[in-house]
Amino acid sequence: VGDITAESVNYAAIIASDPDLPSNPPPLPPFDPTFEHTSAQKQLNQLRFIYQRGVTHPMTGLDQFWQEYEAFERAHSESLASVLIAEWLPKYQHARSVYLERNRVWTIHELRGGRLAVPPVGCETGVGGGGGGA
Repeated sequence: VGDITAESVNYAAIIASDPDLPSNPPPLPPFDPTFEHTSAQKQLNQLRFIYQRGVTHPMTGLDQFWQEYEAFERAHSESLASVLIAEWLPKYQHARSVYLERNRVWTIHELRGGRLAVPPVGCETGVGGGGGGA
């Protein structure tokens, strides 16, 4: 069996042989500058949403992410940027403090990925123990 590479695959033949695809694609709609504007505005809002969600998560690289978010906002509108940055700064600071607290408690070297969690040493273990339940 030979290796399949991008050069050896005939994509046009695969597409042409698909009975579900129409032989002639529908014509493109006429160019509409307002559609371009709304499309760009949607993309801008989606990027803003992603940045704003990201700055609220305690994670490695959060400071750099916040700086990139600030630069992103300032590149589009300085006046809107100052309002949004002031709104999201407390949320970023909270996520940063949570990250730093977690970092003091656990370091990446102490966490063992891929292993099951076990009770701490000295805890009583047993099936069905621990109280709670009905």
